[in-house]
Amino acid sequence: MKAVVYNKPYDLSLADVPEPQIEDPRDIILKVTSTAICGSDLHIYHGLIPHMPKGTILGHEFMGIVQQTGRDVKKWQEGDRVIIPFPIACGQCRMCKAGLWSHCHATNNRNKTAAIFGHGEAFGGIPGGQAEYARVPFGDVSPIAAPENLEDEQVLFLTDILPTAYWAVDVCGVKPGDKVAVFGCGPVGLLAQRCAKFKGARRVIAVDQVPYRLEFANKINPGVETINLQKIKKPGEEIQNMTDGEGVDVVIDAVGLEGEPTSKLIAPLAFAAQHGIPAPPGLRPKDQPPIPSVSVIKMALEAVRHGGTVGLVGAYGAKINGFPIGDIFGKGLTIKAGQALVQNYTEELLGYIQDGSLRANDIITHHLPLEHALEGYSKFSRREDNCVKVVLHP
Repeated sequence: MKAVVYNKPYDLSLADVPEPQIEDPRDIILKVTSTAICGSDLHIYHGLIPHMPKGTILGHEFMGIVQQTGRDVKKWQEGDRVIIPFPIACGQCRMCKAGLWSHCHATNNRNKTAAIFGHGEAFGGIPGGQAEYARVPFGDVSPIAAPENLEDEQVLFLTDILPTAYWAVDVCGVKPGDKVAVFGCGPVGLLAQRCAKFKGARRVIAVDQVPYRLEFANKINPGVETINLQKIKKPGEEIQNMTDGEGVDVVIDAVGLEGEPTSKLIAPLAFAAQHGIPAPPGLRPKDQPPIPSVSVIKMALEAVRHGGTVGLVGAYGAKINGFPIGDIFGKGLTIKAGQALVQNYTEELLGYIQDGSLRANDIITHHLPLEHALEGYSKFSRREDNCVKVVLHP
């Protein structure tokens, strides 16, 4: 079968690989009908996720048709159309029973989080879904049925980005009348803005440095106020001014470790890498910052009011020196962070999609066959052709 595989940073390929097989009686084999490229996939593409063996099949946002079931699978049969949440959970351990699906103890003995499709050995070593077929462990636990009356692209993002955005807004306690700032106008940021409005936020302020993404936020999320980091260098201070010096009730960081670095040495290297420009000889080749950036966290802490809440939904995966713990302490802030508890929200959100009160498919800017996946990665990484979200169809 064809699959998108990782070779090394900035080097992927569409390869012929063996089709997956039932390895455990609780497995299902899925014929993938739709899959997407996520910002987390770009972290892998940029070389920021450790323990990625050459040949790892990428992709954690996917859905499809059940082709085969293990003998212990009771919920599904051949031909069923299902949506696959990205955290792989056993359903039986203490974490799963507590609803902490992304912290499952049974699926990943290499890390402190549950296994994740297509994220290499540190996240369980389970091949991903940017392929014609995929193996789904614990098939009776997390997958949900896709309603016949809804197309793939209406429900595909229940796999990750819609529950992630909704979880961020929910866990941060956004309520009617609140003021919310969302850093990042990528897919999760756009949906977090929408979900904040859905929860009743009175004002939503979106911050980004890419003009077309800010324009897109205005287009699909009417009423959202925007701040362009290319023009306003101190967004926290600007948000304080916009809120009469008080700050917002909630800030959601939907950027993560690849926020623009503050180091004067690293910033140009990161810019060059994003635009495919080789690094000078002797420096980290084709790499993003050698340490994660905390620039967005610092901006978020400046923007939030005393006693407010900051949600870190953008991915962070390494120890960071200079983390602003003093600002958190001084303002008496609540920090919410982690991999989203996707399975807690899939059925609820599916209901909202069915009744038309919430949607996510309007963030898609590029529809490509799986054979053009590398083009999709390039456009998404380099922010070309006004690319916001790429969906692939095997």
